[in-house]
Formats: sequence, C-alpha cells, structure tokens
Amino acid sequence: MKSISRNLVLIAGFFFIFQSSVGASELIYSTPGFTLIRGTTIGVAPLQNLTQSGSAGDRVSSLIANIFAESRMFRVYGEDVFKTRMQYNGLNPSLPVDRSISVKIGQQTGMNYVIFGSVIEYGYQLTPQGTRTLPIAGIDIRIVDVSSGKIIFAGSFTKEGTPGTTVDHVAMDAVKAFYEKVMR
Repeated sequence: MKSISRNLVLIAGFFFIFQSSVGASELIYSTPGFTLIRGTTIGVAPLQNLTQSGSAGDRVSSLIANIFAESRMFRVYGEDVFKTRMQYNGLNPSLPVDRSISVKIGQQTGMNYVIFGSVIEYGYQLTPQGTRTLPIAGIDIRIVDVSSGKIIFAGSFTKEGTPGTTVDHVAMDAVKAFYEKVMR
C-alpha cells in the first residue's frame, strides 16, 4: 500500500503537456518547479541515432549544444567530451549514452546537467509509392540533474517541414521547440 501511495505521488508530481498541430507534435514531462540555473554547466551527450541517416545523432547533438552556448547563459560541453570520457572509462564511445553514463561523466567533469536522448526521425516522409515528400525530424530528449541523478525533464519533439525546406532546417525547428520549453 505504501509503494502504491508513493507511486501515485510521483505520478502526480509530473506535469504532462501534449500539443499537436499540423506539422508538429510535442510530448513533455517535467518535474514541478523545473528550471535550469543560469551560469551552470550543461553537457550535451551524443544523441543515439535511431534513423537511417548515419549522421543525424551527431548533427542534432551539435545543434543542441550550439543553441545553449549561443544563449551565453550556460557553460556548455559538447559530445566530444563524452566520447573522450567514455573511452577513458573503458566504454565504447559509439554506445548510447543513458542516465547512468550521463551522471558518471557529469560528475567526473563538473557538469550540473546533462542532455541526452535520441534522434527518432530525420529524413523525408515517403508516399506508399516511395516518392519523397516533406522533411521530418524528431528528437526524444532527457535532462538529468547530475547531483541527484534524477531526470528533471523529458520531451519528444517532432517537426515537419514544408516543400523546399531541408531536413537540417526542420531538425533545428525541433531543437528550438525543445529549447523554448526548457527555457520557459
């Protein structure tokens, strides 16, 4: 009974938002009172690539690191730090970075928060006949507080482009949507 009550409190403690419109969808979970503290250090781990595009994980990781660095509100470590530390720790740098790896590397490098996750869509939608149509990009992102080891933000962001837009442009739209939710 005690664990059921605890689980209900934990579930009630999350804030759920689902927004869907033409060309975009978002699913967000964050702890109450969630905020990134300005002046702290954020690490952006290499995102796992779950798409057919070989470079999608690296490209989107760089977009995320750049948008946080350009804000000039945080110190930002990019994916190169994670790959180097993973090798140092005897891990294959091409392995997906999960919460436990994020926390370990974050502690070793003095990071306050780590952003990790995966690229779930990156390319062009296809018609049943195999014709390329609109570009689409989707990311599934987590932020872990290194000191507590807890996930403080989780979100999925999918954006669809219009004729003439590139996949990279649509991926940037997904990253901007993530950044705006985190910085609200």
